[in-house]
Amino acid sequence: MDSNILVIAVFIFSGAGAFSAIIGWIKSNEAFETKKFILGVLTGVFGGIALAIANAAGILNAVDETAQWILIGSLALSVVGIDNLRTGISAAVTNRAKEEKVEKKPEAK
Repeated sequence: MDSNILVIAVFIFSGAGAFSAIIGWIKSNEAFETKKFILGVLTGVFGGIALAIANAAGILNAVDETAQWILIGSLALSVVGIDNLRTGISAAVTNRAKEEKVEKKPEAK
């Protein structure tokens, strides 16, 4: 069961990352862009895989199976939270860059 729980964790975390990308697109009200959407899903999947690898020791050394599932569940929620934080920071930086560009625009005389 030890290695199986890690495989399950990778799938759950990857799914959480992909789910977060889908929810982010729905929330954005932007037109669907295939490339941007696929990159968001892949970012979520790779983030989920990295989180599973980083926490493999904790998952395997949990006291019992219930503790493993609690850890996996809380880490899956953190994948979604981190992806939302990344999206929020990206939007803030983009908005700030647009504001600065507008401010620097020379006035017509």
